[in-house]
Amino acid sequence: MPQVIIVSNRLPVSAKKENGQLIFYRSAGGPATGLSSYVNARRNRWIGWPGIASDELTAADRETVATELAKHHCYPVFLTQRQIDDFYNGYSNAALWPAFHNLQRQTVDTDTQQRWWQVYREVNRHYVQAIINVAESGSRVWVHDYQLMLVPELLRAERPDVISGFFLHIPFPDIKNFSRVPEHKKLLNGMLGADLVGFHTPGYVTNFLDNCRADGITTLNGVELVVGDRMVRVADFPMGIDYERYASAVKSKPVKAAYRRYRKRYKGLKVIVAVDRLDPTKGLVERLKAYATLLERQPRLRGKVVFSMVAAPSRTDVPAYRRLAKRLDALVHEINDTYGTAKWQPIDYMNVLQPFEEVTALFQIADVAFIAPLRDGMNLAAKEFVASKHRAGVLILSETAGAAEELQDALLVNPKQPETLVAALDEALTMRKRELRRRLKRMQQQLAINTVQEWAGNFVSTLQQPLPGTPRLARTLKGRLELRLLNDWRQAKKHLLLLDYDGSLVPFTEDYRAAGPSKSLLNLLETLSANKTTDVVLISGRSPAELQEWFGRLPLNLVAEHGASLRINGRKAWQTIEKVDTKWKRVLQPVLEKYAALAPGARIEVKPHSLVWHYRAVAPYQAQKYVVIIKRTLRPELKRYGLELLQGNKVLELKNPRVSKAEAAQRWLRRQYDFILSIGDDVTDETLFAVLPPTAHAIKVGRGRTRAQYRLPSSREVTTLLRKLV
Repeated sequence: MPQVIIVSNRLPVSAKKENGQLIFYRSAGGPATGLSSYVNARRNRWIGWPGIASDELTAADRETVATELAKHHCYPVFLTQRQIDDFYNGYSNAALWPAFHNLQRQTVDTDTQQRWWQVYREVNRHYVQAIINVAESGSRVWVHDYQLMLVPELLRAERPDVISGFFLHIPFPDIKNFSRVPEHKKLLNGMLGADLVGFHTPGYVTNFLDNCRADGITTLNGVELVVGDRMVRVADFPMGIDYERYASAVKSKPVKAAYRRYRKRYKGLKVIVAVDRLDPTKGLVERLKAYATLLERQPRLRGKVVFSMVAAPSRTDVPAYRRLAKRLDALVHEINDTYGTAKWQPIDYMNVLQPFEEVTALFQIADVAFIAPLRDGMNLAAKEFVASKHRAGVLILSETAGAAEELQDALLVNPKQPETLVAALDEALTMRKRELRRRLKRMQQQLAINTVQEWAGNFVSTLQQPLPGTPRLARTLKGRLELRLLNDWRQAKKHLLLLDYDGSLVPFTEDYRAAGPSKSLLNLLETLSANKTTDVVLISGRSPAELQEWFGRLPLNLVAEHGASLRINGRKAWQTIEKVDTKWKRVLQPVLEKYAALAPGARIEVKPHSLVWHYRAVAPYQAQKYVVIIKRTLRPELKRYGLELLQGNKVLELKNPRVSKAEAAQRWLRRQYDFILSIGDDVTDETLFAVLPPTAHAIKVGRGRTRAQYRLPSSREVTTLLRKLV
């Protein structure tokens, strides 16, 4: 199974400092639970922010954080406090969050808006760099939520060999509301960089597809998008909960103890409960007003009911959230003062984050769960309430929450119509037990099947499936397929072999200098090239000097540095394909040498037309750190000299962008051959596969998406096949 990489704003393990010491703690929540089985696998990774600003960390602290997180297969993206303020509190939560929830956006000046957007893009690039440094060829990368909407497109540009999925945990707005976001087209393109885009409900899928069509993107079969020369799947994956955890919590001693405390606290009262984050989208004010209206109209309920409202502090750095906290506090006091007595308070308001045991005990004792957000991607609290109940309980749920599409046996309300809230409260408190038990049982049966584990499994399983629209699916070259290829070879009168070297004819090594050809490989290539009906072209990223040393005596055509220079069989001299000024090497080589000295295991390779920074032997944390620094440092110089920075398999290569294997191979592809076979393992080989004639045979070595028809697992199988050609 390919490597799976989870990417989210926060990691499931966070760090903080107490008295100058680093403390690590695990985060709870639906996604972390559902994805735990993937992260526990040895090769898989979870990438995200560890919860502490990098300004608070020394270099030694960062090493400690990275080392501790690596034990949990997690890798950190370090963010400064400035980045957190502008990326998370600013653009993500003051701009995107209200826009996607159809709320009024915070008014900010143009300069602030631009700064937020620039930092949002900057942070998304940091996440992409972290992915690049841990991803294997063919990895499945699952990117989560609105903070990282640009990651899929940026990742595709850097690593087209990986397959990515994007899941949005909040609602996706309709055309009218989405178009109000100034950067909406860039955000849409960012998401469309993924191969699979997922949402909680069919309604959000419809909104997304409508926005794509409005942007001129063609849809096929209703749920597939034509984006350039590829297809993007779009589907709904309703997220569940860890049903068994909540259903069996009644047996837990801490939960039993909390239940007894609440039973004593609310003795003789009907209990209405709400558990939310303190957020403008949650409709907290609307719920309090509806409850106050009920008490005003139904004096008989006074002294007999209590509204236990938990509103956990959230995003306290955002002004809108601070204003809401003050308003809620004032409204609670007003209602309690108006209707309360010395022995009874109508609202028990808890503005604190409650642990699992407390929340579950509240759900168990509650007669009614009053969950009516203005708009919510899913709302897992509604599902957690249903799973926690063992006797009876009524769920009041907003029809604008994603969970409403599954929980049709709830009393559905419209939070923009206050009377529906009041009526639902009245009905819930008077509903017959037979009716509420029937409703509860049906909802529990639904949730027991659609768990968070099932949700994660469905998404990853879909991501593993072949991409729709792929021109041809690479199949392992064996059995009848291999016999057919060998038969085509034997019947042909003129053959062309285009062979990559590292990763194709020989396996990778930590030290690139130790990957010379074996005697058996040299003998094999000599035998193949000695056949007058066969032209063998070795197209490698190696330097002319290395290829000359290893293969100079063989009757081969040699192409060096991915197509920068070549030596034709029968000639001694090398010729440059693309003549360029390489004075830039004197400027940029010291930069690479500096970071090679700082990253143990890194090495510099100086070629006539390129520079290569090898980091296969560098520790992952160090690799991630210095690759980011090198890219950032060299960006203006690359633009100045018109260079390309190519990120291959654990290498960074600076080169002329006009140089490619595809261009170099044209010298032979313009000739007439009955049989053409190209073999390669890297992104550079994909450019060559793309220009092969339709009758050619192409073989991808190793994992990863490819244009090739066939696949072989390693260099060992490649040499076995070539021996069969002999």
